[in-house]
This record gives sequence, C-alpha cells and structure tokens, in this order.
Amino acid sequence: MRAPVLMLALLLAPALAGVEQPLPIVPRPQSVGRQAGEYVLRAPVRIAVTGGGADLREVAGFLRDFLAGATGMAVTVGARPAGAAIVIEAGEPALPGPEAYELAVTPAGIRIRARDAAGAFWGVQTLRQLLPPDLEARGARIMALPIPTVSIHDAPRFEWRGSLLDVGRHFFPIAFVKRYINLLALHKMNVLHWHLTEDQGWRVEIAKYPRLTEVGAWRTERDGTRHGGFYTKAEVRDIVEYARCRHVMIVPEIEMPGHSTAALVAYPQFSCTGESTAVPTTWGVFADVYCPGKEETFRFLQDVLDEVMDLFPSKTIHIGGDEVPKDHWKACALCQQRMRAEGLKAERELQSYFIRRIDAYVRSKGREITGWDEILEGGLAAGATVQVWRDVAHVKTTTALGNRVVASPTSHAYLDASPASLPLRRVYEFDPVPPGLSPAEAARIRGGEANIWTEGINEANFDQIVFPRLAAMAEALWSRPGGAFDEFRARLDGGHRARLRALGVAFGPDDQALMRMTPFFDPATRRAGLRVERRVDGLVVRQTIDGSAPTPASEAIGEMAMFARPSAYRLQPFLNGKATPTSLTLTVDRHLAVGQSVTLAIPNSPKYTGTGVYTLSDGLRGTTDFHDGLWQGWEGEDMEAVIDLQQSTTIREIEVSTLQAMRSWILLPRRVAIWLSDDGAAWRPAAEMTHDVPQRREDAFVYPFCCTMPANTAARYVKVRATNAGPLPDWHPGAGGKAWVFVDEIVVR
Repeated sequence: MRAPVLMLALLLAPALAGVEQPLPIVPRPQSVGRQAGEYVLRAPVRIAVTGGGADLREVAGFLRDFLAGATGMAVTVGARPAGAAIVIEAGEPALPGPEAYELAVTPAGIRIRARDAAGAFWGVQTLRQLLPPDLEARGARIMALPIPTVSIHDAPRFEWRGSLLDVGRHFFPIAFVKRYINLLALHKMNVLHWHLTEDQGWRVEIAKYPRLTEVGAWRTERDGTRHGGFYTKAEVRDIVEYARCRHVMIVPEIEMPGHSTAALVAYPQFSCTGESTAVPTTWGVFADVYCPGKEETFRFLQDVLDEVMDLFPSKTIHIGGDEVPKDHWKACALCQQRMRAEGLKAERELQSYFIRRIDAYVRSKGREITGWDEILEGGLAAGATVQVWRDVAHVKTTTALGNRVVASPTSHAYLDASPASLPLRRVYEFDPVPPGLSPAEAARIRGGEANIWTEGINEANFDQIVFPRLAAMAEALWSRPGGAFDEFRARLDGGHRARLRALGVAFGPDDQALMRMTPFFDPATRRAGLRVERRVDGLVVRQTIDGSAPTPASEAIGEMAMFARPSAYRLQPFLNGKATPTSLTLTVDRHLAVGQSVTLAIPNSPKYTGTGVYTLSDGLRGTTDFHDGLWQGWEGEDMEAVIDLQQSTTIREIEVSTLQAMRSWILLPRRVAIWLSDDGAAWRPAAEMTHDVPQRREDAFVYPFCCTMPANTAARYVKVRATNAGPLPDWHPGAGGKAWVFVDEIVVR
C-alpha cells in the first residue's frame, strides 16, 4: 500500500511546490489543463454509464476490473450518475471526431465524455496513467487513492495507429500476443498487424489444408532443434475477441505471392516447379513463390482467404505482395502462357495481374486489401490501402495515385532495427505526412505502424528492442505535430518507464545496441578474441567448444575472451536466462599466415572492415552472416592482397575463403589467381581458379577456393587477386549495380 501512495506523492510534489511538470501521460494529449487540488477515490467505488450501449458498458467493466485488481477496492458499475465517483458518457457530437474524449478530474469526481466507446476507452487509459505506476503490478490494498485534478481534451491525429508483429520468423505464444495487445492499448494504438505467414513458418490453422500447419508451421534449425507452432481457429477467435474488447483491430497478413516457402513446402503443387524442399532456417528472399499460371493456385488462395476472413472481422486483409523474385515465372511455361493470354509484356505485369485478381476476390466478399508498396507495380485499383515501407518518397507517389497509405518506412518505423541505427529521437520525430502534399493527398494517409520483424527477436529480447521506442511511435501517431522530444523524455522518465516496469516490461537503450560481440585479433600474441559490450541488465554470453549449443549452464565469458586453441567456439547471449536469437560461431584456425602482415592493393570498403588490418590472416573464419565482423568487402572492385610470411616457407596448400549472399548483392568472384614471390618484386603464377556455382543460388554460403602446390614449393610472399563478378546481371533485383566481393581469410599451409 505504501509504495503506490509514495509514488503518487513524488509525482505530485513538483506541482504542489509550484513547479509545473508534465503529467507522465503517453501519448501526449492534445490539451491538458492543470488545477490545484485532487480528487480522492474512496472505497466503495461506483462507476456510472450514461448513453451508449453494450460496448460502453464493456469499457466501464474494463475500468472496474482494473481498479479492483490494482487497489483491492470494491468497484461496481451502474446507470445512475448521481453520487457516482466516475461517470462515463458516450454520444457527444460536439467532440471533434471518432475516438475523441474529454477527461475531467475535479474535487467532486471524475467524468469521461466521448463520441464513441473507443474514445471512452482511450479516456480510461489516460485516467489509468494519472494513477500511481506501481498499481500496474496489481494486488495492492488501498482504500483511498488521491488523483490530481485535470481537464484533458484529446483526439487522435490518425485513424490507423498500429504495430506489425511478425510471428512467422519466431512463433510467440498466446499469452505473449495478449500481453502485447494490452501494451498497445495502453498507448492508444488500435491496430495489431499480425504477420501470420512467412517463408519460415505458417501460423494459422486452415481446415481445408491441414498440411499448412502440420508441415509448414515447423522447421528444424541447424543445431537440430525444432522451432514452430501455430494458432488454432479457436485460439485466433479468442485473441481477436480479446483485442476487440481493448479497441484493437487485428489485421491478418497472409503473404502472397512471395515469402511463401513454408506453404509451398506443404503444398508444392502451387509452385512453378512442383518440387518440395524444407521450411527455411535462414532469412532473406526466396525464389519459391506461388505460380500465377495455375488456376488451382488461385483456388487454393481463395479457400485460404475464405477461412481467414471468417476468423478476422477486420475490413481489410493484408496480402503482403513484397519482394517477389520472378526467376521461376520466367522459366515456367504456364506463367508464360498466362502472360500471352492476358497480353502481359513482363513478369512485373504478371505480379500486378496476381494482385488484381486477389483484390477483386477480396472485394467480392465485402472486404478490401492492404499490401506493401510493391503492389503498385503495374497498376492497382484506387482505394486500396498501400503500406509504404521502402522510403518516404513512396508515400508521395502513392497518395498522388489516389491510394490510401499506411506509412511505415524503414527510416523511422522498423523497431527491429538496433537502437544504435534507429534511435528513440528519430522514431519520435516520425511524421507519416511528408512535406509537399496537397490537402487531398495528405487526407489519404490513414496513419502508420511500428514494424517488428523477428529475425533477431524472440521472447527473450523482445521488450529490450521494442521499448521505449514503441512509446515514441505511439505519440508520433496519436498527437499533433509540434511535440518536443525533451518534453516527451520528461514524461517518459517522470513516470511512464516506472509504469511499464510495473507491468513487467524491460527497457533497452535509447540509442545504442543492446549488446555487441566484436571479434578481434591480437598481433602481439597472434591469438583471436572476442569483446562483449552489454547495455542491458541480465545479459550473459555463454560458450561451448565441443560443437554443442550453449545452455544456461554453459561457461560464461566476461568482457573479453581469448581463444587459445583451434576450435569452433559457439557463443550464445542469454537474457534473464533465456537464449536470444543472436548467436555467433567463431571458427579459429591455425596456419602459416596467421598474424602475418597483409598489404591491400585496393582498400576495402569502410562498411565492412572485418577485424582490421589482419582480417585476411587472423585465423578467424567468416560465417554466412556478412555482418559478423569477420569479412572485408569490396564494392565493384577486385580484391588484391599480398601476405608476407617473413621468410621463405614451404607451401603445400593455399585456400581463399569467399562468400556469396546473392540477395545482398554479394557474388563469388569470377576467378581467384595466386602468385608467389621470394622478394615481393618478381612474381610467378601459382594457380588460377574458377567455379561453377550458379549466381542465382539464393542461400548465403561460404565458398573456399583451394589449390594444392607442387612438391617442394617455397616462397616468402603470396599474392591473391579475387576478380569481381562485375555488374549485377539482368535477372538480379539490383540489375546493373555493383556486385560485392567478400573475403575473410587467406589460408597458407
């Protein structure tokens, strides 16, 4: 009991002392009037409901349950306003629009007036934020609760204030989804964009196609563990109803025609090739997409959408439409036949045909589609909602075409990005309406979303990555322009952080990565090591050297670890005892070139510096993740390096380790040539190697160019040149652009 009252006293102390401090309400209301004094809420509490219907009584019931659970007071709901502590009214036409509300706390009582039940619910959330943060932990026993007197007039700037939750890459259980819905509602965010299907997993039960969840919902990770899960129809209905009671609309996303590998593993007959593979365990863009040349593909998708629309009452159904490789369509006789029959000149027009057919079907059911901004390619019916993700310029283009927009550009809205690259301030400064729009174009912008893709996020690190930036996005979407970041921070630090902590929410940094694992090489000892920087509490990095996956019982490393012997060191961060998706395997090698100086003919890109000047001779072998800190990269240039072995040395074998990640513009070099020298001036050719690996290969992989030297070969200097693949080919998404060459180690044995 004492802690909540003490917290309230601390919140009110500056105001009572004559220093005006902002009330810790997030998002910021449109106007707040402060008066001296308070209203003391005493048990028993009676809430009165006037106007409205069952939905308004439902709002009152939410407030009743919150107050009773938080304070232990007896709370009832009735219809007689006389003598009621809290009065909730709806149907006020004078308020500015849907979801608008007024909250007045006077010495005589509390009144919430709203246009509709949604506005009343947001008024309840504001009232909740006037109460002591510690009450969110629930279970207190308080018979008298002082509340500051205020007059608040408030309404949202945008109708669509959402967050995307990707459950395809990492599955989240029902309790977690409901918890997130509660946090969205607290911040007056009213859309949960539920990304239910992805290459790596199908997450919603479809009765007509059971293999979607029997097969497509599960994948076997590289370490042999099984990851997956799905939501039954009963569970989906329960979550949808749970969200509706909190005025959060759930918009399902069923990805098509791309990002559909999991579905096509289950039902390969709806692909162009008809070949069954495995549910992917890596991220990226995959060539397996739905085949628009087959009528059965559209029957399948219509069946799926019928069942989805039966589960979700939302007016809009998100159909994805982004990142669609056309490789298989170009090689598919049925797709080419479809193009001829429809008079389509290019595969991008075939994608537009696909989207228009799905759009027409969804409209025939009384719904409408939303899709990522690629659905505009080739033309789209006016009135469809386009979710812009690539950049703000696409917002202008889309509104000019007459389409409505939900803005979630990578520059401001991708909360899965590290706070180091997307800091709190930049999220707060997000404005879905770019400058230069006409009033009619600006009116087509429905709002925005905070996107949370989960390649690197699971239950263990979700809070630390998403918060406090979600609070900043909530304010950007609710409040009118003109808010000051420092004032937002004052409210955040003056009570809102404490409220979220009481709800069990953990915070990450505002503008730094949660942690950084940085491989390095010490030339003095010729040993590799790892530096660990931690910026959140409870984070521990554990390691194994026997190839097994680290567990919470594995050896922990401190701020620095040195690797004494060749081995594969597996390093796994744990947050509060749970493994996060971020892990690193450091393969430490020992060979003749380790620690020897390297001279580069062309400097590597400053974007990819590896471990520094010893990257190509540090004994650390790069992984398939080109961000692992072990690779050096050259954009559009050849790589040429000379290693000085310090003395004439017998050489048996030379290996050059390279990387291909085609979807990231990284291609294997066309050839690798090696020369040897005794003095660094006169060179003799030793080997020239090519490869026959297709550039179209989608998965990221490490490719070693190896050559065996004739017996008794000796040299002091080794020169290696890796020839760039040249401009990206016509079939590549970046056609004509510069390819990258990535090299991580020159091994001499």
